[in-house]
Amino acid sequence: MTTTPIDLSVDGRRITGLAAGGDDAESPLIVALHGGGYGSGYFDVPGHSLLDLGEATRFPVFSLDRPGYGWSDPLPGGRATFGDSAEVLDAAIGALWTDHGDGRPGVVLLSHSIGSAIAVHIAARRPRWPLLGISLHGVGDRSPEHIISAWRALPAHGPVELPREQRRALLYGPAGTVDVEAVEAAKASVEPIPLEEMLEIVGAWPENVAELAAEVVVPVQYTLAEYDGLWVVDASRVETFAGYFTSAPWVEAKLQAGAGHNLDHHRLSRALHLRQLAFAWECAARPTAAGDYDDRLTGRNGAHDGPASQAHRRGVGSDDRAGL
Repeated sequence: MTTTPIDLSVDGRRITGLAAGGDDAESPLIVALHGGGYGSGYFDVPGHSLLDLGEATRFPVFSLDRPGYGWSDPLPGGRATFGDSAEVLDAAIGALWTDHGDGRPGVVLLSHSIGSAIAVHIAARRPRWPLLGISLHGVGDRSPEHIISAWRALPAHGPVELPREQRRALLYGPAGTVDVEAVEAAKASVEPIPLEEMLEIVGAWPENVAELAAEVVVPVQYTLAEYDGLWVVDASRVETFAGYFTSAPWVEAKLQAGAGHNLDHHRLSRALHLRQLAFAWECAARPTAAGDYDDRLTGRNGAHDGPASQAHRRGVGSDDRAGL
């Protein structure tokens, strides 16, 4: 399969990334947002590439370098929050839609870790380009105390490079869930993490996620991996997180057994990516996901009905192996 570098200039700011073409005009645009410590190549690890699978299944996939990653410009001085990144990426995705969206139903965001937090911010902004749904994984609402303490104890200057051993312990599941070759191949996309991101994901994000999620008016797919070392993982946390999206037409939630934080590089990566692309197709096909988006931008057409009326649209799934 072939990936192509992309280089956008939006409002005078540079955003780079990778793209893989899909020739089915009825499929939505897929925009992938990586997490902290990886660039756009996170989604293009050989043997686990979302871009390759997208091309094979005729989806156009764009994996963007978030501000400060790859060759994308950093955020302006003094601006380093997830909300600031969301503003820049909102404009970049709008440019992609202008250039590549003609005749397509809309855009679906697929995101990982901090990229998922930023995807929620983007969706909460209710962008003017047609957002059909968001697929989130590798993010939660509560980190273990040792992670919070470790991140807050980091020196208050410069980006952070996690040691190899720490990346392996926190980001990947045990032997048998991931191949050594995949972990090694993923190193090509490793980048330093801005300290501001690490502090926000254990600080302002858990405080604000419920309020932000309540503003999301598109379908949501949510996955948290059994061996995710950065979040508290159990069925109740998955259910709680899914429950924040009180205005979404529907929410799918799953506790994924047999994988760690970087689910995209595990042996179950293909299963994850196929589920994500199936979700994207459903978002494009179901009327609630596309036809009335302009109404939902302003909260009309029942988008903000209460939690009781939403309950039948929400489910939490888990694998038998997880015992949940």
